[in-house]
Amino acid sequence: MMFLRYLLALPLLAVSVVGVPTGYHVLSAYLHRRELRDGPFDVAGEFRESFTHNAVGWPMALAVVLLVVFWWMTTAWPKIALVPSVPAAAGGAIFGLIDGWEHAATAATAPIVAWVLAWLAGRIVSWPVTGSVRPSAVEIAVSLRGGGRLRVQSRRLLLDELPPPVHPMSPIGRVALRFDRIGTVEAGVVHTPALWRLANTSELVLSPGEVLRIIGGGQEWLLPVDDAAALRQLVVERAALRAVPDPRPPLENDRWFHAKRLWELADQEPPTRNTRKVNHGNRWAALIISALTTPMALYSVYRVFTDGWGYLVGVLFFGLIAWIATHVWFRQGVVYQLTEENPVSPMADDPDPRRIPVTGWSAKPVVLGQTSDL
Repeated sequence: MMFLRYLLALPLLAVSVVGVPTGYHVLSAYLHRRELRDGPFDVAGEFRESFTHNAVGWPMALAVVLLVVFWWMTTAWPKIALVPSVPAAAGGAIFGLIDGWEHAATAATAPIVAWVLAWLAGRIVSWPVTGSVRPSAVEIAVSLRGGGRLRVQSRRLLLDELPPPVHPMSPIGRVALRFDRIGTVEAGVVHTPALWRLANTSELVLSPGEVLRIIGGGQEWLLPVDDAAALRQLVVERAALRAVPDPRPPLENDRWFHAKRLWELADQEPPTRNTRKVNHGNRWAALIISALTTPMALYSVYRVFTDGWGYLVGVLFFGLIAWIATHVWFRQGVVYQLTEENPVSPMADDPDPRRIPVTGWSAKPVVLGQTSDL
């Protein structure tokens, strides 16, 4: 069944990553030729040329590679679809400011169309959540009432798009919980409004309604969702089938730097509440630099074999920058992931599932391993 879903989503992904940028290139060339009135327009020739165009060819190849790598992360597909569309449209937008509104309009439309098509492909693969989707690796995103999002991934649960952490020193804006550390899942209801603070000090607004409670890894989550029972079934089934132990590094390892800073903030009230999102810009800047310089280094390698050893300077220069940027991006990713999955010290005990987490809470507990009713 999952194979059929991916089969239905594949044409949409192909159009968003390949069809939109090449189609934009052909349309842009047509508009330019029409203004020059220099003879008949060769659609097939322009289509073939678009694959060799620097602003289209290598971003398109990069997007295809990213889709293969992140075949399960449906929330990333719309962003990946922008990789080939945005560079092509950026040049067209600049050209359109000088040469007419038609160029600017097509340039602005291309990324939107690519994003929507990739989003639809993700929805086809992940929704509705059926018996074949629950035990699979495909990512399922669930919006929370009042803000925030739960992403049920292959090996863990991830909370992102959260409100800014209350404490300005909090190093992360997301928290995660691996399946192998989940102890208790409860679907319940809150009858009165309440606030629930997560381990990174972000606060969720619990409006009256259904709530999913998850305990494990020293954390306790209360998540306001529309269908807590169905989400509980998804989490329990996937955790039972896909949980894989992930040993933590020794606490003396320097990768714990951000996590230890976060542990020190537990039960602390800041003098002034933070209102800004956590900035992870350095990591994404490193990724962009790597994406820009890696093709340049590879092109320099190609020119070494075709035009001489003079291009070895480009290989060394761009290659060194690409390696440093990739190393920074990967290193920070490892550190942030460790912090997200361990916002509470590994030495801490799990909260007691028998206690009442907030006033007005009522629930029926479901402990992992007791899934015969699902």
